[in-house]
Amino acid sequence: MKRSTGVSAAGGFTLLEVLVALVILAIAMGAVIRVSGQSADILQRLRADTAANVIAEDLCARLHLAAAMPPLGTQSSEIRVSGRTWQVTQTVSKGLIPGVFRVEYRVIAPPSSEGQSSMVTYLYAGGTTSSDVAPAGGG
Repeated sequence: MKRSTGVSAAGGFTLLEVLVALVILAIAMGAVIRVSGQSADILQRLRADTAANVIAEDLCARLHLAAAMPPLGTQSSEIRVSGRTWQVTQTVSKGLIPGVFRVEYRVIAPPSSEGQSSMVTYLYAGGTTSSDVAPAGGG
């Protein structure tokens, strides 16, 4: 009795071998497609994080160039950049050194992007004392 080695006499593959190879290929392709989708999501998140970081850096630079000291406390606002609305929170608090104030900006991307950035800068108020700075909400 002659045993079959899996390769036909004509030098081809059996139907079972071809089907097994196709199943393995389909599983591998499914994994590749899933990883590609995850990579696209991560890329979108990184773009939103980068844009939020650029906005936070810009707000810090504008603050350093402004002549007026912002009031103590937390203020929330929205900023529109490139047709998208970003949530911005500015928190101003006293620093450890008299006359130095800590300013934190938190920028959150529109809900579809899920990106965010937080940046802290310090301002020296010069001759201004903390009692000269109006609290948030009036003064």
